[in-house]
Amino acid sequence: MTGREAEQTLSVIRTLMERSTTYTNLSGHAGIAAGLLALAGSALRAFFGTPFLPTWLGVLAAALAATFLFTARMARQNGEPLWTRQSRTVFLSLMPALAATLVLTAVLTRIGQSALLPGVWMLMWGVGALAMSFFTPRVISMLGLTFMAVGVATFLIGPMPDALCMGLTFGVIHLGYGIALTLAPQPGYAPGTGVEL
Repeated sequence: MTGREAEQTLSVIRTLMERSTTYTNLSGHAGIAAGLLALAGSALRAFFGTPFLPTWLGVLAAALAATFLFTARMARQNGEPLWTRQSRTVFLSLMPALAATLVLTAVLTRIGQSALLPGVWMLMWGVGALAMSFFTPRVISMLGLTFMAVGVATFLIGPMPDALCMGLTFGVIHLGYGIALTLAPQPGYAPGTGVEL
């Protein structure tokens, strides 16, 4: 075995070990879809005055559905099942933040403090993304930190119209993240192995 072949073999082994703990079926198209849906929700709120919770819960449901579809398509293209150990780990790491968000949403709505919800949702989405980032590529940690920062800024600045702050964060940030992920170079494969490098 030549030095170059040994180096390629070590690279394949390292990649296989990383892939056993890292979820790589992240679709930039899912980020773009989530961003566009959030901008549509902002437009509905700003121009038509649709009710707050139905609008944003509808946007969330549609974004989750789009994420599922694009993730399933990417997994299929990569020749992997959708529901793997890695995908379960990522899903379970996000659940505490989502559950806390639902509880806080119910409590703040009941006590008449719905103006705080955009900041809460930004902060908790950042927490959830950071939890997922332990099992995903580094870009998710940047997404999480960004959302936590804008969530804190929203609380410091004070209540703003949700159409504006949700559009700028969940809309524009997700759109930028999705476009960047879509344009990022795709990983290569180790010769004769089908394993990503």
